Amino acid sequence: MLQPRLGRLHMLHLHPPAARTYYLGPSTTTRFQPFVPPPPSSLPKPKPATQLSARTRKNLRRLLYTAGALGTFYLIDLYFNYATFARNLRTIATCSLIAADYKLNFRPGKDASQLSAIHERNADRVLELCFKNGGLYQKIGQAIAMQSAILPPVVQQRFTAFFDETPQASWKEVERTLKEEFGDRYPGLSGAEIADRLFVPGSFERRAVGSASIAQVHKARLPTGADVAVKIQKPWIKRQVGWDLAVFRGVTYLFSTWMFGLPLSFLTPYICERLHSETDFYNEAHNAQKTAEFIASEPTLRGRIYVPEVYTEVSTKRVMVAEWIDGVSVAEREVLTGPYRDDNSVGHPINTPRSISNRLGAIRRLRNQNPRVYGLGLREKDVMQACVDIFCAQMFLFGWVHCDPHPGNILVRRLRNGKPQLVLLDHGLYVMTTPEFRHQYALFWKSLFTFDNDTIGEIASGWGIGNADLFASATLLKPYRGGNNEVTTLMGGSKSGGPKSAFEASQQAREKIAEFIVNQEQMPRELVFIGRNLRIVQENNRTLGAPVNRLKIIANWASYALTRSMAQAGLERSWRERVKGWWQHVLFKVVVLSLDAAFWWGRAKQLLFGGMGFEEEMELRMRRVAKEEFGVEIQGDMNIFTA
Repeated sequence: MLQPRLGRLHMLHLHPPAARTYYLGPSTTTRFQPFVPPPPSSLPKPKPATQLSARTRKNLRRLLYTAGALGTFYLIDLYFNYATFARNLRTIATCSLIAADYKLNFRPGKDASQLSAIHERNADRVLELCFKNGGLYQKIGQAIAMQSAILPPVVQQRFTAFFDETPQASWKEVERTLKEEFGDRYPGLSGAEIADRLFVPGSFERRAVGSASIAQVHKARLPTGADVAVKIQKPWIKRQVGWDLAVFRGVTYLFSTWMFGLPLSFLTPYICERLHSETDFYNEAHNAQKTAEFIASEPTLRGRIYVPEVYTEVSTKRVMVAEWIDGVSVAEREVLTGPYRDDNSVGHPINTPRSISNRLGAIRRLRNQNPRVYGLGLREKDVMQACVDIFCAQMFLFGWVHCDPHPGNILVRRLRNGKPQLVLLDHGLYVMTTPEFRHQYALFWKSLFTFDNDTIGEIASGWGIGNADLFASATLLKPYRGGNNEVTTLMGGSKSGGPKSAFEASQQAREKIAEFIVNQEQMPRELVFIGRNLRIVQENNRTLGAPVNRLKIIANWASYALTRSMAQAGLERSWRERVKGWWQHVLFKVVVLSLDAAFWWGRAKQLLFGGMGFEEEMELRMRRVAKEEFGVEIQGDMNIFTA
């Protein structure tokens, strides 16, 4: 190996490589001289430094101080105040932008597509605002979604997202809430240590089993061995609720009074009061206990409706501990009606081995639509009958009305006798009514079925409502046939005046609403939330395929409440009043019987030939009324729970 290397070195010696040349710049013959600085005399005269005026320096300092203060305020608000002020500024900016958009662009001459584009972009702005702000804004978004059927179609499509589960608060934030609420009882302990003192150590599940706009629910176990649902208010609600409602009042006034000239801002204080009451869990516990007492006092409801027990000794204003109930949502139709095998098999596909279902336990909520599952073996009719019964009793008898009966707040479980029992949850949003109001409301409902237009008009006028027929239609959630022809002709589509532009229809809707409420002081505020209850119950009925005649049930409860209230008051009536009452009772029974016949005829057609059910047909008629009378276009599937 050494010889070849020596050979290569010899060749390099005989033939050296050519020398490389490098370019070092142009050649010069100038002799190198060191650098000599120029003399001072050759330099120009020095210029004086530019001096800022005293006013400019003062303004710059102000700008610097302001920027620093705003930056500090923003960081404090973000990290110590849950961005409360930033959220309100975002609300004011968004609402101002929406107001300007409508003022500048919602004008005569615009075609339907241009007006639809205005509605679409502003619906997106409201949607983004509510999602970004969260908290009570989620609740406001749900309220908009519940009434989306009377809003532009683009709004109907977007606002169904508010019924999805909201983000959960972290475990660290849950610990902070526990420490704030129970720190006086257990000084010096962390939130996790307090949880281990209140409940069986290690039983408090750190991940919530459900999360809503105001609170989230964790499962735990008391030292007595009872499983409980621990409802914990999200920590930012306490800081944000006051500011949020204040901004809500201002925004409502801006749009209802200044923008559209609608007499609706008078309802805002009552709505804010009810929303604020939802954040007080002492109030919710009281509502739950009161409802349980009312149910126990009514023989027709006892055993069919259940309210979980609240453990007040371990509950506070922001933490509520209640009995844990295993049940199925009233919207889970496949699970409710599937064949019953045992409790652990509920929700599992048919023919699942018992060993698997016993190991996994019941599935209360289906992730994908599989109609062939084991369930509770219940009839939709029995479930929905109980659902309508309890809320009718609350409206007409108790005067203690649950105003948020959406499917997430109604669980169904199977009793040993094979009958359903409804479990009512979330008792934060209630309205209380006076005996006088309950009597008038029951009389109004019964008069709708006896076509007693004088009584209908008298009650509507006493409540400050100008158009009794439209109010009757809004109450029934179907066109009222017993009054003048204003509503009845709309059912057939014969409305004089010819077609109107989209802008004219919107203007007409504004005028009709202004005419509808003629006396703000006389209108009962409770009607807002009672109407919400009726609407949600209607949706629940439609979700289960409209198995019951909801209007018939309501009418019978109204008649029963009137009879009971007069008997309790010991009222004596003259023979003329008794004859009139007898005749109205006969007429009432005839109308209810005809309504029931129409319901069953619709059910038979639906089963034999398919198509729409009873509730869908009423919706179709109400769409025509809304379109022709108010210029409101209702499109698409209005069942927001299954959208």
